[in-house]
Amino acid sequence: MDFWKVLVVDGDSGSHAATAHALNRLVYRNRGVVIFEALNPSDARAVVSVHPDIAAVLVGFGRGEENAGRELIRWLRREKRNETAQILVLADGPVTEAEEILTLEYEIADYVPRAECTPGRIRTSLVSALRTYAALMTSQEQHEDLRRISEASALVFRNSGISEFERTALASIASFLHGPGNADRYFGVFATRSPDEVVPRITTATGSFRHLEGQKLSQMLNSPLYERVLSHNYAKGHLSLGKLRVYGFRIRDGSEVYLILEDEVELSDWNRDLLEGFRLQLGVALDNFHLFRGIESARDDLVFALGEMAESRSEETWNHVKRVAEIAHIMAQGMGMGEFETEQLRLAASLHDLGKLSIPEGILAKEGRLSGDEFESMKSHSLVGFEMLNTSNRSLFRTAAQIALEHHENWDGTGYPRGLKGEEINLYSRIVTVADVFDALGNRRAYKKPWNTSDILDFMRRETGRKFDPKVMEVFFERFEELNQVRLRFPD
Repeated sequence: MDFWKVLVVDGDSGSHAATAHALNRLVYRNRGVVIFEALNPSDARAVVSVHPDIAAVLVGFGRGEENAGRELIRWLRREKRNETAQILVLADGPVTEAEEILTLEYEIADYVPRAECTPGRIRTSLVSALRTYAALMTSQEQHEDLRRISEASALVFRNSGISEFERTALASIASFLHGPGNADRYFGVFATRSPDEVVPRITTATGSFRHLEGQKLSQMLNSPLYERVLSHNYAKGHLSLGKLRVYGFRIRDGSEVYLILEDEVELSDWNRDLLEGFRLQLGVALDNFHLFRGIESARDDLVFALGEMAESRSEETWNHVKRVAEIAHIMAQGMGMGEFETEQLRLAASLHDLGKLSIPEGILAKEGRLSGDEFESMKSHSLVGFEMLNTSNRSLFRTAAQIALEHHENWDGTGYPRGLKGEEINLYSRIVTVADVFDALGNRRAYKKPWNTSDILDFMRRETGRKFDPKVMEVFFERFEELNQVRLRFPD
C-alpha cells in the first residue's frame, strides 16, 4: 500500500508522541500515513530534501520558536518552491496578526491551538490537508499529461513518412501511458489493410512484436481474437482484449488501419479523455497521410512514366529506370539518409536520362561506337535534362535536375559536362552514377552484350577512386547482394 508522507516539526518530543497516536492507523483513500519527525528546522530541511513528496507538514510554534518556524515555512515555499505540501501550524496561543499575514502569504492550511489538539481534531485537520494535497497533485499530473500528449501530437505530425509517423505515434502513446522511462518495455502495433488486400499487414511494431513487421496480423493474434479485431464496430469505441487495447480507423481511400496497444494500466477518466482526443487527431492524420500517399503514388507513376518515355527511345528498357531508382534508393539508405531523402532520390533518379528526348533516334539506337560528333550530341542530354527539370521550384525536380546534369561526372574530374571533381559533384549524383553504370553493364545495349557479374565487379573495383566515389563504393560492395536482387526483380 502507498503512504501519505507527513512531517512533524516540533521541539517538544511529547507533541510527536501525541501526533503519532492521533494518526495511528489513519487511512485516507486507501493509503496509510507514514510520519517523519524533526526536533528542529535543520532536521526538517534534511527530511524535505530527501522526501520532496511530503504531503503535509505539522509545524509546532512553541514560545520563543515562532521566528524559526516562520523561517522554515518561508524556506519550504520560496527556496524549495514546494507549493503542494500542506502546512498545519500547532500554535501555543491565539493566532496573531503576523500569523494571519503568514497564512495568506504562504498558504498555510490551518492553525491548530495546542489546547485543541485532540486526536480527533488532528485527524480532521490532516484529512482536510491530504484532500487538498491530492487535488493539487491531480491538477499537476493532469497538466503534465496534457503537456506530454501535446508534445506527442507535435512529434507525430512533424514526421513526413508514414513509417516514421507510426513509430513516433507508438512511442508517444507508450510514454504517455507508462511514463517516459518505461515506454520501451511495452509494445504497440500498426496494421493496415488496403482496399485490394484481404488480410491486414503489420506495418510498424515496437517492443516484443518488432519482429512481426511486414507479417500478417493473423500471425500475431489467435483466430478468435483476430476475428474480433476485424468485426468490431470502432465507431462505438475501442476494443479491449485482455491486456490489449485496439483502435480502428477507416480511411477515405478504403483502407483500414488498426492500432494495438499493450494495456496494463487503469486509466483515469481524465487520461481516458486525453487518449481519446489523441486518437481523434491520429485518425485525421492517418486519413491525410493515406490520401497524400495516393496523390504521391499518382505522382510517382507520372515521374516514372516520364523517365521511361525518355529511355524507350533507345534500346534501353523501361525497367532500367526502375532499377536505377531502386539501386540508388538502397545505396542512399546504406549511407544513412532519412526516409524522406531516400524516397526523393529514388524518384529523382528515374529522371536522370530525361534529356535523351532531345537526342536523334539514329544516335540512340546506333550499334557500335559513336563518332566524335555523335558523342558530343549524346553528351548534350545531361544539360538538356537539367534545363527541362530546373524550371520547377519543387525540391524533387531540383534534385532531379542536378542528377541529370551531373550523373556523367567522374570522381577524378574526367567526366562531363563540366569536369567536376570529387565532392564538387553532388552526393545524389555520385550515387546515381554508380547505379546507372552498374545496371548498364549487366544488361544488353545496342552497342554491347551484358557483362557477367564477375566482370562487373572487377570493373567497379578498378574504377573506384577514378569514376566512382570511394565512400559510395563501400556501400555498393557492402550491399551488393541486395542491389543485385533489384536486377532480378525488374529484368529486361
